[in-house]
Amino acid sequence: MAWNGVAKFAVVVLLVLGTVVIPSSTASGHTGASGSAAATGSIQVAATKDYGYQPGTFQQVPTNATITVTFTDDDVLQHSFVIASREGFVIPTGDTDTQLAQFFATYPALYYSVVNALGDQAVGTFHSPSAPGWYEFVCNVSGHFENGMYGFVAFGENLPSNLTPPSRVGVGGSNLSPLDEAAIAGFVVALALVIVVWRRHRTAPKVPP
Repeated sequence: MAWNGVAKFAVVVLLVLGTVVIPSSTASGHTGASGSAAATGSIQVAATKDYGYQPGTFQQVPTNATITVTFTDDDVLQHSFVIASREGFVIPTGDTDTQLAQFFATYPALYYSVVNALGDQAVGTFHSPSAPGWYEFVCNVSGHFENGMYGFVAFGENLPSNLTPPSRVGVGGSNLSPLDEAAIAGFVVALALVIVVWRRHRTAPKVPP
């Protein structure tokens, strides 16, 4: 009877030790596991006075990552930065505002931001595509795309060598927007008319008293 009691006591002790050891062993098995940090990247782009972007292309932007976009207005006009979601496609440069709107209705933008005046800056984020590929970005403010305001971004790869945006003067150049050019032209015409009227008045014959 005494031996039977000792045996029962030993079994109880083993069971208690088992409940202590098993969780400790399980916990130590998770100690070395750690999640990898999420991938990130950035795009810094400016809208220029000559209806362009500076820079006009981006290469090797991380895939499947959180991308921070900083979009700055270096012009006095409103501009947008819109990344198309159709991979490997160049939007026809002759597309009108209506056609461009239809395109983005079919292929919603990967990212969209807008700046409204000189010095304005918009900062936002989006999640980049999971697979390598290249995409076009444009300004969808009326008439700007038709003036050549577009560029290209490649995720996880380089852009094809034949894929380039229009050549631009860029930030800091002596460039003028069409509105600036129209204002200057109007001033020149008005000045010319003033000079003509002044010269005619000066050379007009004087009537003797």
